[in-house]
Amino acid sequence: MDKQIIIGFSTDADEPDQSVPTWEGFGEHGMRASTNHDESAHINFMMSIYRHLGQHVSPGRRAVYDQRVKPKFVREHNREPKDRHEVREATSDDPYFQMWGHLRVYCQQKGNDIRRELVNRQLGELVERAKPRKGDRGALELDPDLQIPKYQSSFDMHWMPGSYYTERAEDDVSAGALYDTGGLYISTSGHLGAYNDGAAYTVVAYLREKYPDFVPRRILDEGCTVGHNTLPFKDAWPDAEVVGIDVAAPVLRYAHRRAEELGYEIRFSQQNAENTKYEDGSFDFIVSTMFLHETSKRAIRNIFAEGHRLLKPGGLMLHLEQPPCRWFDDPF
Repeated sequence: MDKQIIIGFSTDADEPDQSVPTWEGFGEHGMRASTNHDESAHINFMMSIYRHLGQHVSPGRRAVYDQRVKPKFVREHNREPKDRHEVREATSDDPYFQMWGHLRVYCQQKGNDIRRELVNRQLGELVERAKPRKGDRGALELDPDLQIPKYQSSFDMHWMPGSYYTERAEDDVSAGALYDTGGLYISTSGHLGAYNDGAAYTVVAYLREKYPDFVPRRILDEGCTVGHNTLPFKDAWPDAEVVGIDVAAPVLRYAHRRAEELGYEIRFSQQNAENTKYEDGSFDFIVSTMFLHETSKRAIRNIFAEGHRLLKPGGLMLHLEQPPCRWFDDPF
C-alpha cells in the first residue's frame, strides 16, 4: 500500500453551545495547577462569557451583515463583496462587529491574565513536580540548541504571554501549565471533553471506520503541546510506541509529567516537525490536531515533505485542521 495523507477539518468554534460546563469539570491529574475559590470563579465567569458570545452574539453577525453591511457595500460599489477580504473591510467599522471582535480578544487576554497569576503563584512547586524521576514510564528529550521558528517567536500565540516556548525559570513549565489550566477548555466551552482530547478520539473513530485493519506500531504526534491529543493514541493502540514532538521545552516538560501522572508511557521530544532527527520510514502513523494553522505556508510544505519521508511503506499521515477559507462559497 502506498503512503497516504489525509486532511480533516473541524467545525466552527462559534457554533451555539447549549451545554453548561464549569471549570470544576476539567480533568484532574497530578500536574494540574490548583485554583482557589476566587480563581475558579474567575475562570467560570470567562467560560460564561465565551458561551454567551457563542450562543447569542456570534449568530447576530450574520443578520447584521445581511441587513446592514452588505446592502451598504452594494450601494457604494454596485456589486456584492467578491471575497472574504472585502467582507472583512466592510465589517471593520460596523459597531456590532467591533463589539464582537473586542469581546473575543478580551476573553483571550483576560483569561490568560487570570491563569497566568495562578500559575505564577505556584510556579516553583510546578517546576519541581514536573522533573523526570527514576521509574518514569516514558521519556523526555530536550534540545536547548533548537531554534524556535519565526511563526512562533514573532508574536504571542493566542495572546498567551510568551507563547509556548518562553523560559521564565530554570526547568520552566509555566507555558504548559498556563495552556493546560483551562485555556482550551474555556474557549471551547468543554466541547473537547474534560481532558481536551476530543480531537484525537475523533481521529481514532475516523480511522477505525475507514481503515479498520490499520494498526500502527509507531506513532508520531506533531505539535503535541502538553499532550492532550497524544495520550488517546496510546489508548487506541496500547502496543504502539507513541512519540510527541514540539518546539517548546516548557510545554514538553509539563506534557511528560502530565502523561506520567495519568499512567501513560509516551516519549516526548523537542523537535521541529519541518526537520526531525528521525530516520526515513520511522513511523507508520503521523498525526496532528489543530497544529498546522499555527505554522506558515512554507512550514506546512516542509512538514508534509518531512512527514512523507518519515512514513513507512503503507503508512498513513493525517492532519485535523480548520477548513481553508477558499472552500466556502459565501465570502461571509
